[in-house]
Amino acid sequence: MTQDVLAAVATPDLRIAYSGRPGLLPWSGIWQGVAEAMRFFAAVAQHLEVLEVTPIRRVTEGDTVLVVLSGRWRARATGREVAARVANLFTLREGRVATYDVFHDIAALWEALRGETLPDS
Repeated sequence: MTQDVLAAVATPDLRIAYSGRPGLLPWSGIWQGVAEAMRFFAAVAQHLEVLEVTPIRRVTEGDTVLVVLSGRWRARATGREVAARVANLFTLREGRVATYDVFHDIAALWEALRGETLPDS
């Protein structure tokens, strides 16, 4: 996605919030504005290969859209795969994306990126 394409579909103050505390994953945390959003997408692409994404459900209420999907990703550094359900929550303003919140299996992504397994608690 180019910055021009993103700017056409998103508000200038687009806010992306990816679950997990900042720094836990290279792209977790808050990203504000189109330029930071481009860095967010670049960070994800640098570390993950998308193998499959299948939308499962879409719920729309006013300017809010929830998309639940099932997907598989591969960590580029380790080759480990992650299969998970993900919830993407979008808020629209004047027909453009104003907020994009992602709720993912952070533990599985962390394990895939690091090539380690979290200890059982």
